[in-house]
Order: sequence, then structure tokens, then C-alpha cells
Amino acid sequence: MNELKLSAIPGMHVDDCTDSSCVRCRVLTPANLLEVDTWLDNAGVFTKQFYENVAGELVITGLRIGERPGHVVAKFGNTIVRHTGGRHSVRPTSHPTGELSAAEWNERYPIGTPVVAYPGFRPEDDPHCTRLVTKTRTKASTYGGHTPVIWVEGHGAWIALTHVDPTEVA
Repeated sequence: MNELKLSAIPGMHVDDCTDSSCVRCRVLTPANLLEVDTWLDNAGVFTKQFYENVAGELVITGLRIGERPGHVVAKFGNTIVRHTGGRHSVRPTSHPTGELSAAEWNERYPIGTPVVAYPGFRPEDDPHCTRLVTKTRTKASTYGGHTPVIWVEGHGAWIALTHVDPTEVA
């Protein structure tokens, strides 16, 4: 399959990508880190989670792609571009995902922040979803090395931050 045909496949490009050398591009988020890592592994590309010290805590902030020298680092919110010939580059995302890492959440919202939590599905995915008006009872953390989560009062398991909406800014 040639480059022109690949470019015509829906879902292969994000952010109105017009890079003629781009075979596929994907936005990296905490929620899709494992999926993107698997995509690159299946293409035979070495990847490794990228850690940084954020607010005194060592946390995953992205993905290292390729081997040294010549590797690139994609931070959450960046677009990973796979070019013809197998080279990768990273560019800022035109349309940010809005997802927060656990460290970013903890910087903005202390324990006890009032939230609306959706333990299963969000309302846009299921209009009959469970809606829990509550407050946080722990700091956010990263589960499994890729999913930012938090515990809330009145629920017996962690909930992904993508399913928690603060109702007050602290």
C-alpha cells in the first residue's frame, strides 16, 4: 500500500494533519498510553515510559520512542507522528485532550475536593450511567503505570480521572 492510500484511511490522522510524509499520527494521553505503546511495539519500535519528577513525585509524563541516539519523547497531549521510512517525530497537539495526569490533578485539587464521579460510563457514553456526587478521599495516583485514578467517598474502588469532574476549584 503506498503513502497516498494510507493517508486516505479515516482515523489515521489527527489535528488536520497535512504532513505528506506522515503515515499515521496519534495523540498520546494517559488513557491511551498502553494502546499507543502496543501500536508502536507491533511496528517493531522500542518504547519506554518516560518519567519525570513532578511536585516531588516520580510520575509517568509520556513515552520515549526509539533507541538512543535519535529517540524522541512524546509527553501527554503531544501528537506522535510515524513518517514513511519508520521515523517518528512529536508535535504539540492543536486540540488538547483535557486529560490531567495524577500530578497535575494533585497540584490543582486537594483531598476533599467536591466532585461528580462516574464509576462506570460517562453520560456522553451512557445516558443512564451512575452519577455520584461526592468528594475525593485520596491524592490521585497512576494505576498500572498508565491510568491516572483517584478514590472518592462512597465508592469502594478507584475511578479514572477521566470519569471525575471537580465541582469546585480549590
